Amino acid sequence: MSRTKKAKESRFIFLISGLFVTGVSTYINFDDVINGRFPDVITIMSFALGINQLLMAYLSPHLFPKDERSKMILGKSMFVNYFVIFGTILLLFILTEFSDINWDAQQVLVVLTSILMLTIPTTMVIYSKII
Repeated sequence: MSRTKKAKESRFIFLISGLFVTGVSTYINFDDVINGRFPDVITIMSFALGINQLLMAYLSPHLFPKDERSKMILGKSMFVNYFVIFGTILLLFILTEFSDINWDAQQVLVVLTSILMLTIPTTMVIYSKII
């Protein structure tokens, strides 16, 4: 199978599954968000996963050809994500210490994981536009 056909097939799968997962998790989270409660762990993670899949649908044609451009996109985005991880951890430390938000450890880890699931493909999208 050629790389373009494989990229189109995976793009379609990412798009359909991303739309489905994002729609379902938005529907489930809607009541909690409207009432000011922290949503369930699984629904936050599924929302981040759905957005991740939508971003991967965009990135599929850029990453499937294993050329210098795709390697450069991956390398630069991973370098930036190293600093995003530490910035996010620092921000979560500050938020949990000095704000009125009372999160337990599980909620902080869910937010951190969801942010990481979103920043990795987001930086890849940014670098795919720049490079």
